[in-house]
Amino acid sequence: MTTMTVMPVSAPDLNAPDFERWLAGTEPEWFLEYLSPGPEARARHLMGRFAGALAWPTGRAFLCSEGDRVLGAIALERMAWDSAHFGIECGRIATCCIAQGLSVERRRALHAELLRDALRWADEQKIRLLQRRLLASRVDETQCLGEAGFRPADSMVTMLAPLAIVAPVCGPDPRLAFRAARADDLPALLAMTRGAFPHSRFVQDPILKVSRGDEVYQRWIENLLLNQHTDKTPAGTKEEVMVCALGGAVAGYAAYRTDRALDALLGRRLGMLDLIVVDKAHRGQGIGRALLDRVMEAMRKDGIGEVEATTWTDQREALALYRRAGLQEKETLLTYHLWMNG
Repeated sequence: MTTMTVMPVSAPDLNAPDFERWLAGTEPEWFLEYLSPGPEARARHLMGRFAGALAWPTGRAFLCSEGDRVLGAIALERMAWDSAHFGIECGRIATCCIAQGLSVERRRALHAELLRDALRWADEQKIRLLQRRLLASRVDETQCLGEAGFRPADSMVTMLAPLAIVAPVCGPDPRLAFRAARADDLPALLAMTRGAFPHSRFVQDPILKVSRGDEVYQRWIENLLLNQHTDKTPAGTKEEVMVCALGGAVAGYAAYRTDRALDALLGRRLGMLDLIVVDKAHRGQGIGRALLDRVMEAMRKDGIGEVEATTWTDQREALALYRRAGLQEKETLLTYHLWMNG
């Protein structure tokens, strides 16, 4: 058996047609697999992940070969927003692509080889927290991550359904009023977002400060609300925040989006429900169910054909709500953290 060789590669190297064709036939890798994209769409998506990593000055990509055959490729990038927010250098394994048809032994050896280069990169860049999110089905890589010292940080499930079969989960409620969120709703939205996601990796990791982890989602909804319908929203992306008012007060909100570039890649319209949050004082009154129904109605009017929702596997209320509407679980995503240098 020939020796595996790992070499750093540049953006021009990755733009070669042979590499794109190779990507089209690699093992399932994290995102979009549950949507069954065609080989060309899949390759373009993965190419985007490599390009995104190499767009950063400190980003790196490595190819692992055996003779003339490419066996694997990995992309690494610094996480600028996370680094600034937590005050530590954060990085991630952006993608790790593995050739199909390898034996279990060779897959594990390949993952271990690529992971060694990822750790060397992280050490050179003085990364303090290295993150990897991957499909739960990638058992060999999960094992290698554990052997390298990575620890589970959170677990999420992605659910999907054609909008045609998504059923209303509640009837009309005359007490409730729905509208697009406004800038003056921000204080109420920030207050109800605080503590709403206890299963997130930002909160679950015992080394990160819980208060700073909790603020991640407050900053997210703040940026989303203030930037929606502005030129700061990526071209082709439509991001919406809908609020539910009860007695004139905002009692909950839902955030959802569409992406024309993704639709073009898949050849069909997809709506993505990011989250539903209900104020603690108003839980148990059907507000979450009513928000879900209204979002589904808005998506239908926009010509959406399928709806996707992602939540944490321990967020039982959200899982039950989505299941009741007819969404089915498609994939489980695991996030692992490695604290470098102690």
